[in-house]
Amino acid sequence: MRMTTLAVLVFGLVIVHTDRGRAQPSGTLSELADDALGGALWHIAVATQTRIGFESVEFVHVPSRLKNVPTFPVSSRAEALTAAVDADPRYEWRSIGDIVVVRPKGAWNEPADPFNRPVRNLRVENAQPHGVILGLRDFIYTNKFAVLPGGQAIPVSFDVQSGTVVDALNRLLESADTVLWIASYRPNAQPGQRFPNWDLQISTRNSISLQSESRSHPQRGLKMK
Repeated sequence: MRMTTLAVLVFGLVIVHTDRGRAQPSGTLSELADDALGGALWHIAVATQTRIGFESVEFVHVPSRLKNVPTFPVSSRAEALTAAVDADPRYEWRSIGDIVVVRPKGAWNEPADPFNRPVRNLRVENAQPHGVILGLRDFIYTNKFAVLPGGQAIPVSFDVQSGTVVDALNRLLESADTVLWIASYRPNAQPGQRFPNWDLQISTRNSISLQSESRSHPQRGLKMK
């Protein structure tokens, strides 16, 4: 009963704009569920001072600014995460060092998942966070990483000697002092879906607002390597 009540509390306190580009809130059940979970994770990250990564099935649309942050005792962090994530059977959460990562259950050990792509000897020095996101975007498409120009935030520096794209996103969160990354790769978007020209979304948020975002699709004829 306590877990059910907490799940209702978490989702009830999340104000998610599911407009998705239309006059009225709309979207598939899967899209709306990911919007709700993304918003809940942002609230939990801020309320419990926990950095969180979220690999979503769908492209996530949550407000650009965070409002109505609930207060959780720090000891309830695991309970809040479990309540929020267990409400959606597609996902599970794990701790990777000091960061909590929520992913589709089948993504953790799936070699073809682009966020599992191996990253070795990646070094970022005094770079804009948005430029790093663009570099990771291109790395997913081409297997080549380079920081691109873009953004006017405090520069970040970090390295990933051996890991994955998830590890790179985690290190970016820490260096940029942000609390949440959300990423999705959807290569089979159908014409009837809301954004058929996108197949990759990566964004970061701090405790107040959206910081950086890339919604991308590969150049015509370019295939992910």
